[in-house]
Amino acid sequence: MIRDSIGYLRAKGLRIFFDAEHFFDGYRDNSGYALQAVAAAAKAGAECVVLCDTNGGSLPEQITEAVKAVQKASPVALGIHAHNDAELAVANTLAAVEAGVVQVHGTINGYGERCGNANLCSIIPTLKLKMGIDCVSDKQLSKLSDVSRYISELANMPHYDRFPYVGDDAFTHKGGIHVSGLIKWEDSYQHINPDLVGNRPHVVVSELAGKGSIVFKARERGLPVPKGKAIEAVLEQIKVLEKQGFQYDVAEASFDLLLRRVQPDY
Repeated sequence: MIRDSIGYLRAKGLRIFFDAEHFFDGYRDNSGYALQAVAAAAKAGAECVVLCDTNGGSLPEQITEAVKAVQKASPVALGIHAHNDAELAVANTLAAVEAGVVQVHGTINGYGERCGNANLCSIIPTLKLKMGIDCVSDKQLSKLSDVSRYISELANMPHYDRFPYVGDDAFTHKGGIHVSGLIKWEDSYQHINPDLVGNRPHVVVSELAGKGSIVFKARERGLPVPKGKAIEAVLEQIKVLEKQGFQYDVAEASFDLLLRRVQPDY
């Protein structure tokens, strides 16, 4: 059936990418038959065979093993299509690329059935910045955070703050010692420069804040930077109020007022 279908379409002048649904589960159950199916697609003229983890339950080492077995059985170019039911879609995709896969399936923000598909907003910057694969231009990469938010809006989905690379919390710092380190050396608590993916560092002020957090936040907000006892006064007030139930993590206007009230000319 595979051979006849691909042969018919090739005779019509079409380029064929063959998606081998449930391939990795099939390979674990009957590797010989799974490899025969892939070989049949290749011999019939498929330009690329996409290996699918349709149930999303494979582990990275299982992906690598199967990809290498397919490479030995057939010279055709390979793709990867991973689902996220074990929270491994991105890891499995990257493992497949390391094993020699040349085409990647995924969706922006990982949107898809059940637990979702492989998240391109994590895959693209990892390929480019950490694996040296120039899959997009620097300019395109710098728009990634905007694209992620735009797709969330189109899908009528809240944009998840904890998305790697593109989420609001991806480069957010709360602990005082973290912020102090960040001011001295930006790479101390950030695995990449957030500008590369169109994101930015963000400091939230809480009972964990130190003087560095106040200084960073004041500069970020374009406010006068309090000095000496004024910083200590702000910190103490934040800690007292948070013990009463107030939270300044996302109340930036209220924090602005705290900073202004300690200025001599307030």
